[in-house]
Amino acid sequence: SIFVQTNGILSELGEKPSFNAFIRYARKSPSLMSFLDIIISDIISDDIRFVPINETDSGRNKKKVSLEFWNKNKGIEVLQETLRDMLLLGIGYNWVGKLDDVKVKEICKLAASKIYENKEDIEFKAEQIYNEINTNNSSAVIKKLRHVAASTMNIVHDEVEVTGYVQRVGIKTKKYSAEEIITYKLMPFNGEIYPYCPMEGLISEVYLLWLITQNYVSFFENGGHPDKAFILPKEIANSKNHTYLIETLQKYKKIQNKHGNLVFTGDLRVEDLMKVEAQMEHQDLGLYITGVLALFYKIPSGRIPFLIGKASNNGDAGGLADAGYWRQISVMQSNIEGCLNQKLFNKYFGVNIQFGRGYKQDEVRETQVLMQRTQIAEQLINLGLWTSKYASIQLDIPEEVLLEAQEEKKGRDEELRSGMLNQNMNNNKNVIQEPDKKLKNSIKQNTQNNNQINAGGKKINP
Repeated sequence: SIFVQTNGILSELGEKPSFNAFIRYARKSPSLMSFLDIIISDIISDDIRFVPINETDSGRNKKKVSLEFWNKNKGIEVLQETLRDMLLLGIGYNWVGKLDDVKVKEICKLAASKIYENKEDIEFKAEQIYNEINTNNSSAVIKKLRHVAASTMNIVHDEVEVTGYVQRVGIKTKKYSAEEIITYKLMPFNGEIYPYCPMEGLISEVYLLWLITQNYVSFFENGGHPDKAFILPKEIANSKNHTYLIETLQKYKKIQNKHGNLVFTGDLRVEDLMKVEAQMEHQDLGLYITGVLALFYKIPSGRIPFLIGKASNNGDAGGLADAGYWRQISVMQSNIEGCLNQKLFNKYFGVNIQFGRGYKQDEVRETQVLMQRTQIAEQLINLGLWTSKYASIQLDIPEEVLLEAQEEKKGRDEELRSGMLNQNMNNNKNVIQEPDKKLKNSIKQNTQNNNQINAGGKKINP
């Protein structure tokens, strides 16, 4: 097994490492935990809304009840805890708490007994009330949504499907039915009941990062100097000079006593046990391991400040890596929505939960900002307030590209003006000149008036 090749964390985990061991060592890796926070915030940081299953139904009351349930149970906080489990261990669990069926039936029977006296009538009415609650008012029996730690859960299954879950905390155990638990899987693998565990694949990298950090913690606790060997060739062990040297070195090992001079008498030789380069020895190794973590979670290097320079040289700081990351986020959002809708919101509330795809809104905003900046630059160039060189800097466009684009635009404008002028000239040649319509009507009116006068005042047609 990979986990028994070295001493320390790997041998401690043994051949069958537990989720608890994985979590214990994940806590020691701030790089890993920061990657989880990036993904979680991108999944749930935008609006969460509820949409009725029936598109023709406004579903105002359903959406209101669903939102109240979500907020009352701190849905965002529950989802954050669940996603951390899923990203670290490959699986996350939620418990859907509802009223016990036996108690609900007892309440229905009690309500029916206040209406009817006959036993058969009471049982029939109680059954009707129970069916009505589960069919048209099922949200009334759903009370809780809770996160269940993945490190405490075991799946009970047969050859075909999951039959239940068992939670173990210390010596206590609790059984859940398959309908009570919502299960989120990051990466189903090889048809196994438990999905692939990311920490199982990353444990070596996480542990190595921790070792590098602890190495330099010890180095700087020693005053930032390499270990030295103090040799007294003419002294025997535990002699006065030997004891005095040990006590003095212990005193000056403290940071506050580091700076100063030491004076010894006798023969003393000092040698370095290790050499430290001017630059940190393990910098490239630490960056490489961090890059491996980022690669596993598909975090673009542009989101990691100290990897930007190396990523840009290797072609990973462009839009392709960012687009791939957001596709992954969208797929994860769809999977989470499917789990919540199937076992909770579809079944009991008649709605679908939907997470906002914030990156699409960001793309629209960026396009709008770019258009506004371009329009302002065009106006300021036309007014003579900006030069082409200054505009190219503000728009992050090479100056030669901007000048070439302006020349092409002038050419297109000239062609457009020439074409419109020729068209107008051709139209003018084809127009037949007619007498002025107003003058023609005036002559016609005068002729009619004269004819009317000559006819003795009778109205006639001209």
